[in-house]
Amino acid sequence: MTDASVIAYETYAHEFIACRSPTIGAKSIERWAHSLAPGSTVLELACGSGCPVTETLLAAGLHVSAIDSSPTLIAEVESRFPDLRVRCERVQDGSWFDRTFDAVVSIGLLFLLEEEDQLSMIKRVATTLKPGGRFLFTAPVEIGTWDDALTGHPCRSLGLERYCAALDASKISLLRRFSDSGGNNHYDSRLG
Repeated sequence: MTDASVIAYETYAHEFIACRSPTIGAKSIERWAHSLAPGSTVLELACGSGCPVTETLLAAGLHVSAIDSSPTLIAEVESRFPDLRVRCERVQDGSWFDRTFDAVVSIGLLFLLEEEDQLSMIKRVATTLKPGGRFLFTAPVEIGTWDDALTGHPCRSLGLERYCAALDASKISLLRRFSDSGGNNHYDSRLG
């Protein structure tokens, strides 16, 4: 996220925690999590408060490591899941735990980034995944810009064609797209 969006999400962290639905997307994430091998390692980018994504991944028996740029949200996720490996860092320049994972999950993040950072993040995911690793992220299929409903931060969708081209360029294949109960569009993909 840009520094402005990092500041915005830290500023509105308590509102984000209060308004994040524990059910929207949970069933979709649960189905996806169960498509992974038991005990898979998962990196969650922008974990927020851990509700519902982190919680659902852990309930599926996956080994989750999570990052977020907001100290308040990191403190919340640590209080909910004391054994979870977490780091407070920006996606663009963080360590991502300096290792590879069986899967990477990014729900509600990609479109908060500048276009160049979105494309860089997809490339970095490819180097963070183990061979055959999975990448799940959310973004609209339409090209467009809007303001984040909570923070007012500008968001941008590159659209289905650009996201598919960026995945292809990183040797990641789109397996399928699906929408959750909140109408969020998910891209489920695999390296190789």
